[in-house]
Amino acid sequence: MLERISHKYLRQSLLIIVFLSMMTLLYIQLYGSDAMVVPLVVCAVFQLVTCFLYGKVWGKIATQSPDSLTILYLAASGLRMLTGLATVVAYCLLSHSNEAIRFFVILFLVFYLIILVYDTLFFVKVEKTLKKNG
Repeated sequence: MLERISHKYLRQSLLIIVFLSMMTLLYIQLYGSDAMVVPLVVCAVFQLVTCFLYGKVWGKIATQSPDSLTILYLAASGLRMLTGLATVVAYCLLSHSNEAIRFFVILFLVFYLIILVYDTLFFVKVEKTLKKNG
């Protein structure tokens, strides 16, 4: 059961990231410039990597040490925030275009907040289900 939950999280988060990326590509096509593609790629890859790692680690912790899940939720959120901040700072230092930086920061926040809300809702539902069944 826990393996299915982990796969469901990975599948749904992938779909959200793909959807957000497609909507951003549509925006870029209609209103943007080619300079906006790199920020999109950085945002999408960041979210893909963090969601993949979060899903896999959650699956391992849930099967081996379910009592530690509360600590995982806190640690994962903090680590994601710190790596997100480091990513934004690194992009701002490496980018030469103010337009690209502005677009990146806005896009990163949109991706980050949507995935954060999704994570919260998904794992609250999972915890309720686990407590009801366990």
